[in-house]
Amino acid sequence: CCTADNFRVDLSDTPASAWNTSASHVFAASFRDAHPGCDRSLKAIFDAWVVHFNYLRQVYAKQQMVAREEQARVLDLASGCITAAFERPTHSGSYPSAVNVVQQLGPTGMSSDESEHDVGHGERIYHITRKAWRSAAVTDTLRVLDKLHLRMRYQEQWNATAGAWPHLRMPSSQVSNRKPLSGLPKNFYAQDYLSSLT
Repeated sequence: CCTADNFRVDLSDTPASAWNTSASHVFAASFRDAHPGCDRSLKAIFDAWVVHFNYLRQVYAKQQMVAREEQARVLDLASGCITAAFERPTHSGSYPSAVNVVQQLGPTGMSSDESEHDVGHGERIYHITRKAWRSAAVTDTLRVLDKLHLRMRYQEQWNATAGAWPHLRMPSSQVSNRKPLSGLPKNFYAQDYLSSLT
């Protein structure tokens, strides 16, 4: 199963499994070789390792439980944020719903990216250009959607789902030179931009 130099056990299985039993024998023999003065028999070393292995399994199980609880907490938080964003009414305040934001803006109204990458010097980084005409409320809603999309790319145990990984997008102070979209609801526009029109 393994060697003393490449010692591996399966903490998700019992000590009596074929792999872990073999690993226990490897450990016992290796321990005797490393401590020739030890007066314990191979069986005693083997049994002591099994007791310790069971302890390691308990620690591992607790770590897995904590990881699952943390994952569930993050998912609940993300779900709550996006549910609130999608269900937030547009007629009772200045904060638009996520559905309305995506439908009204379309691809043209979304933030654009400018890449910064030197060949051979790591991952390409995309700087998000700021639309000066767009309200902070709309931008905040879009960032929630971005974070949710990234979070939902993970499955259990934090493994990424299949498909191309989203670009690394970093907020920046760069301002987009694209023309503002016209005809959007008033709360989609920044107050400074609206003031500049009068």
